Amino acid sequence: MKLYTFLIPLMLIHACKTTSSPGSAIISDIQNIDLCPEAGKCDVRIHKNSSLTLKKDITDSYYPVIETGNNIIIVFEFSKKGPEGTADGDYSETIHFEVNENVESLHIKNEQLSQVNMLFGKQCFCRGEAGYYKVKRGNLIFRKSENEITIDLSFQLDKVTHRVTKIKEKIKL
Repeated sequence: MKLYTFLIPLMLIHACKTTSSPGSAIISDIQNIDLCPEAGKCDVRIHKNSSLTLKKDITDSYYPVIETGNNIIIVFEFSKKGPEGTADGDYSETIHFEVNENVESLHIKNEQLSQVNMLFGKQCFCRGEAGYYKVKRGNLIFRKSENEITIDLSFQLDKVTHRVTKIKEKIKL
């Protein structure tokens, strides 16, 4: 009986496995602090050898899925912890988009943002606004060199309020 008492927790710990997304992820804290909304934390993740698929749930709302592919996925995240003692006070915004790994330079505007599957996500306890939205108004300049990616993005959404409106960042590869 003592053996089972020891083995069961050990098996439970071993059975818990974290899954990671395809491709290698490069994480970078935002260097351009002026563009990160106040009292929050911003970071950028780059997923190489990946593909961004926009799927719909049963409510006909979009959500992003990162799979193995031939693109680079950029995920920008702004997060802010909620007040101490609240269970659902955290707030975050994410921007997802993908660029073909062979592209070195890209400058697109407005409806052309659909070419990179640009998606804005708002995660919070804010009825009617939480969820993912396609970005249709904005300007993206993307440059990639051997050892660096430069992103200059400004955007607006009509359907939902958001704190992040501009991302300007250089990420070392």
